Amino acid sequence: MKMPSKQLFVTSLIILLIGISCTLPFYFGAPVEPEKEIVYVEVTAEPTTVNDEPAPVGPTPAVAVNMDGEWTIWYGSTEKLLKISFLQKGYSLVGNAATGSGDSLLFNGTINQASDGVTGTWESTDGTSGSFTIKLGEGLTTFSGNMGGGVPFCGSRSGSKPATCLE
Repeated sequence: MKMPSKQLFVTSLIILLIGISCTLPFYFGAPVEPEKEIVYVEVTAEPTTVNDEPAPVGPTPAVAVNMDGEWTIWYGSTEKLLKISFLQKGYSLVGNAATGSGDSLLFNGTINQASDGVTGTWESTDGTSGSFTIKLGEGLTTFSGNMGGGVPFCGSRSGSKPATCLE
């Protein structure tokens, strides 16, 4: 029995399509995402100190200094004079000063628990940055400190430069 060539072609094409369809993955509908597992954590112990005694729980002590407002600062090896506005919220302190060359300095720090100093980071719009330290003077209206460890940084509310700038 001889098959006509047209019938042979159609039969071969059907066999070929069935063979291809069995080897290729076909996805119908949206892909199924795996279920996410929810993990619940239960805290069963009280915070403790080194001696396994309960840690004291109580309010954070109030900040004994208010650095809000305008200050005059001197910074850098030439002790350049600038005005800065500090904004204090609790123990957080932020200050911004225009350097006069189209750039500005942003100070972001934390007042220590003794309320006699601030540590943090500074950043300039010219791309430089580093750390800073402030040690408040006795009347809490002046400070001396440093930027990055060895660069003078001091300030005053009255505009009079402190005797020591690098601390």
